[in-house]
Amino acid sequence: MRVKLRIGGWLFLMSIAIVSACSFKTSSTGGAENVNTSSSSDAATSGTPTEAAAETKAAPPDTLVAELYKQHDAKKSPFFQTKDRALVDKFFTKPLGDLIWKDANESKNEVGAISADPVYNGQDFEIKNFAVGKSEIKGETATVAATFLNFGEKQTVSFSLKLVNNAWKIDNIGYGGGDSLMKWLNETYSTKPNKETSLNGEFEGKYQIGETTCTVTPVKMAFEVRWAKGSGVEVFFAEGDNTFTSNPAKGGPNNFVFDDENYNTGQFLRGDGKTFAVKRIG
Repeated sequence: MRVKLRIGGWLFLMSIAIVSACSFKTSSTGGAENVNTSSSSDAATSGTPTEAAAETKAAPPDTLVAELYKQHDAKKSPFFQTKDRALVDKFFTKPLGDLIWKDANESKNEVGAISADPVYNGQDFEIKNFAVGKSEIKGETATVAATFLNFGEKQTVSFSLKLVNNAWKIDNIGYGGGDSLMKWLNETYSTKPNKETSLNGEFEGKYQIGETTCTVTPVKMAFEVRWAKGSGVEVFFAEGDNTFTSNPAKGGPNNFVFDDENYNTGQFLRGDGKTFAVKRIG
């Protein structure tokens, strides 16, 4: 009897436990759903920032430019060296990096296509008031200006960058007046434009302007523009700030004003005051 009572008691207690558990489960289902709903809502609200924070964010473009100057001044520059291609790729896009590496390897101890200091645009220096400006970002492209005095003369060097695999890379270095690092390299190593180099650092090729097109050919210190509609050529001259100007016999001056020194997109300001979008197409 004693054993039976213990078993019975145990069974009785188990029954209570089961009933209680069922009752708790039943009564707490709504509560659990409420908790889960709240938890899901919180996750939906906080999940995106959390995931965004977990993602690797690219350092600002101006940080890369500042680091290039730091390494260059410390004699650890990616330029003029043939031992570490990874150092070149750390700072530059592949088209520009390939040409920098090619120039270093082919020129060796001789003067190559890069005949002046590529970040100070000169051969003799007395640098003062150096500063790297803030990044100007447009989608996956950016520009950064470095300013300084060299022997008392104000200089501005403009860096064009692209976002490549979530990291900013320098795509060209501009010195004003249509002059750039890519231009130096292309003049030595490119006998004719190719897909990789013609889209960077040269005002040349075929452009869409509004509903018409034109073909641009560099000639000495000017640029000949042949319009799809019309005959003859219109000659444009570099005016700085990514601007090229012509002075036709009739009407006011025509201007190409580009977004950056890649000369891929911008605006065409016609002499009569009308403006058209410009895009390189070939």
